[in-house]
Amino acid sequence: MKRPTGKLYTSNPSGLKHLNHEAEIWQITRGRLLFDDALLVRGLAPSEELFNHFINNWKDLPPEQWWQEYERQFLLELKSDEKLSNLRTLYKTLQFGKNVILVCFCKDVLYCHRRLVGEFFMQHGVEAVELSSSELEPEAEASTPKQLTIYDGVM
Repeated sequence: MKRPTGKLYTSNPSGLKHLNHEAEIWQITRGRLLFDDALLVRGLAPSEELFNHFINNWKDLPPEQWWQEYERQFLLELKSDEKLSNLRTLYKTLQFGKNVILVCFCKDVLYCHRRLVGEFFMQHGVEAVELSSSELEPEAEASTPKQLTIYDGVM
């Protein structure tokens, strides 16, 4: 099997400014498309059930109280036919040498499905680089207003 030559990135909108070359933007959210020239890939977003469970039960709680269960459920979802099909499409896109950025609106990548999707590819020799990392934006915590999450304003 041909190894991918394209690069995989993950980001929230603020991290997109750190990309210094061309890449396809794949918005992996349940909501409407918010970026020009992006592809909305709901098949790599949390299921409607997981999304609604988050909204109704966890949204206002600290991530330490819900993340472990969210992560467990999302990793199970990654084994579904829909998500596997989208993961294969992404892998093939990378094999064709195209760079892809998986974008959602979560502020903290540690508690975000985009990180889990990116980590899925490590077993296939692809490293996902987070563009909105605090190491790239040391001043961001103090100067950036509250970032929307994939759940804010959708519904």
